[in-house]
Amino acid sequence: MIMEKIITLRKKQGWSQEELAEKMNVSRQAVSRWENGTALPDALNVLQLSKLFHVTTDFLLNDDYKSDTDIPVVQMVKQKSDDLITKKKKFHLIAAVSFTIATICAVEGVITSTSNMQLLLSCFLLALCAANAMVQYFLYFKNYKK
Repeated sequence: MIMEKIITLRKKQGWSQEELAEKMNVSRQAVSRWENGTALPDALNVLQLSKLFHVTTDFLLNDDYKSDTDIPVVQMVKQKSDDLITKKKKFHLIAAVSFTIATICAVEGVITSTSNMQLLLSCFLLALCAANAMVQYFLYFKNYKK
């Protein structure tokens, strides 16, 4: 029920009824009535509560939802986000492997170079590929530890 959710969210923030009332520009008694179930916040106050507590109005108003993640649209967005992360993870891994192979080829160019210009270009390519490979591996392991 909304009264239990208001109490839980307020306490989670570490706010007293008075502090919540100040943030909402209502009386402490209004907050107390909401939490006791003797009154309900109007639509504007529900909207303001959702913004203050960083939850959806659906969550506040629907007794079937225990958290925002129970809301179907939130579940859909989370699934799309997880799918995107998986795609990005694959991209970083493919890029890391590709740059590693390019680094090996650049090392071969350094070893077999016959002129100073060829050696300089091979060293530049080696540094570029090695740096990119390291960045891609770093991004892969830093962002996707799942």
